[in-house]
Amino acid sequence: MFPYQKVHELNRLELIVYKYIVGHLEEVENMTIRDLANEAQVSTTTVLRFLKKMNYGGFSEFKFALKHNQNQPVRTFNDSSVEPIQNFFKTIVQEGTFDKKINQAAQMINAADLVLFFGVGNSGKIAQYGSSLLSSYGIYSLPIADPFQPEPLADRDFSKTLLIVVSVSGETPNSIQQAKYYKQNGAATIALTANSYSSLNQIVDFPISYDLPQIRNGQINVTTQVPLVYILEQSASNAYHKMIEQPKRGLSENIAEDE
Repeated sequence: MFPYQKVHELNRLELIVYKYIVGHLEEVENMTIRDLANEAQVSTTTVLRFLKKMNYGGFSEFKFALKHNQNQPVRTFNDSSVEPIQNFFKTIVQEGTFDKKINQAAQMINAADLVLFFGVGNSGKIAQYGSSLLSSYGIYSLPIADPFQPEPLADRDFSKTLLIVVSVSGETPNSIQQAKYYKQNGAATIALTANSYSSLNQIVDFPISYDLPQIRNGQINVTTQVPLVYILEQSASNAYHKMIEQPKRGLSENIAEDE
């Protein structure tokens, strides 16, 4: 319904509309354009601009496509939180852009002598899984287990190190601090987030965002981690096969190639 490549061309307000729709598909089916604009807290002009970027002629055409999509014979779930995950996998199947991001991440992993993973809370557990996964493929990788670990007193040379920061919001202070420190000391950096416009994405060399609605239980971010697991598993497998098939290249070469 929404091509992945075009999602990453959205501005901040248009992305808010996208996130609201994919998180509330059943509700949106019965809304007017003004209802949708009010719920997403944007203008109707923003909604129309978003739909135009998604190749819809107007709100009526979008509603027809949404109804047709909802009527497709697919397995149903009682938990509506499954809908964003379904949408994520639909987009990566339909578009080849995400494969390019996985390929780029794999090249950066393969070029590093050491891959470090960092995350806080649930993202920290995913970061540990990512490190373990790479190690299973014979790639030297370690997790930073203590999110409050102080910076070393002396400068370090991390020019052959890759730091992968896992943060759903992309706004966790500890994650931003770690990304800044390692990048300032020569490391290549990747961010895995659910927010293309996060502060973390603006800092790192290479962000990978999957832009799903974020869900919180009080102060705890309980947004699904399924896309992160998919990204890590695909990147690890891709890096392993590249390690076998092609000679190792420097981290700076791989970053420059993507730019």
